[in-house]
Amino acid sequence: MSAKVVGRSSGWTAAPELYTKNKGTCGRKRICFVGASYKFVHKVLRDMLLVGGFQDCELVVHDIEPDAMNLVADLLDKMARQKKTRIRVLRTLDRAEALKGCDAVVLSITIGGDESDARSAEVALKYGIPTGIGDTLGPAALARNLRTIPFCDQLIREMEDLCPRAAMLNFTNPMSALTGAMARRRSIPVYGLCHSADELFRYFAKVFKCRKQDVELEIGGVNHQAFVTRLWIKGKERTSDILAATARSDAMLEDGLNAHRETVRLQQDVCRVLGAWPSTGEDHLAEFYPFWLNRRRMQQFEFPQRHELKPGRPPHGKRKCPEIIKYWAHGPEPVGDLHLLTTEHAHELLWAHFTGEPYTRVLNILNEGGYIRGLSKNACVEVLATVRKGKVTAKPVTLPKAVHSLVERWTAIHELSIRAALSCDRQLALQALMLDPHVHDFYDMEPMLEDFITYLEPWLPKKWQKSAKS
Repeated sequence: MSAKVVGRSSGWTAAPELYTKNKGTCGRKRICFVGASYKFVHKVLRDMLLVGGFQDCELVVHDIEPDAMNLVADLLDKMARQKKTRIRVLRTLDRAEALKGCDAVVLSITIGGDESDARSAEVALKYGIPTGIGDTLGPAALARNLRTIPFCDQLIREMEDLCPRAAMLNFTNPMSALTGAMARRRSIPVYGLCHSADELFRYFAKVFKCRKQDVELEIGGVNHQAFVTRLWIKGKERTSDILAATARSDAMLEDGLNAHRETVRLQQDVCRVLGAWPSTGEDHLAEFYPFWLNRRRMQQFEFPQRHELKPGRPPHGKRKCPEIIKYWAHGPEPVGDLHLLTTEHAHELLWAHFTGEPYTRVLNILNEGGYIRGLSKNACVEVLATVRKGKVTAKPVTLPKAVHSLVERWTAIHELSIRAALSCDRQLALQALMLDPHVHDFYDMEPMLEDFITYLEPWLPKKWQKSAKS
């Protein structure tokens, strides 16, 4: 399906992905964005405008930062008017006002912003542990969980009172721990959305020179490390051909709208040993293993050192808005790239929740149906699942022994992180660190945790400060 390209582009030049228009309308629905993310919020509306059926929706943008909230809301409003829809865009700093009567909530936040992330990475680096991205595994990710999970738990409690029939769509990392923490209350449907595993359909289509619709996967794991255990192309199994085919291909992992591309060299190396193809490019992948985030391998693979120890540095201010977002919101031209379907696909899950039509994609959900055999039902897993009228079904996956052992360890870290965050329990936090692949010195764990509690104090529950160190 083609469309006229107008407005300043983000720089992406590939052909638009095919999509199917929705039939009819989902009716008058209220969708609340908690967190005015420059990356995710406009993508959700872009897809809604492309596929149609959402023309009577009301969008509410909520954030604690008025500048970010107003800029994102201005962009959404400009997009809605540009496409001549009846969509209303509201904005409010009051979370209760934002949530009241919602039919869906989309979460994309960073508690403490760039400053809290920087402090977490600096504490880890003090103990000789580099941080890749810091939002999946590693000590910095534990620190993110400790300050973010209590907010997520409170948000779900507020939804139970203010919008009990709504669904939660979570874009926030650490995806597995946050989604798992919210979903285990079982009062609100909670889905974690990440394009990393879903991108594999498009990647293998490029590798095998076929349509995305011709690719079938059996996949299971956790967010940012779900494993393709079987692959079919046009109905023919090609699992044994993955390594050879990817070696011959120059295809890369891509985020179309952000014009971001990643190599698959670490994925190939992991697959060569484990016999299953992992999701995500090297930055996220490296956070799961003890092999790459060290000086020798970071230099070899040219991983950036994102944080340095600089005593007395000025604090990080508000996160800078990308220039293209500001231009789209307030520039003289129409918003660009509205012909592009993004890689987030929240619109499909919203449509399924609102209309009852079935929807299948890779989701982060609780393992209640035994979707990955042998894992706890409370584990948050990433699998290919179908949502139909609020119910989730998925074909169970048996992971290879070595893969299963890794995934089981990662879900144990998530479980310990959730319990530590909700109860402000130092012992549980230390157990999460003890299992972490990047912690190598037993006697660094306690002082590192105390440093996290000290340096992240503005964003942690007060109970951490009140509880005495045992």
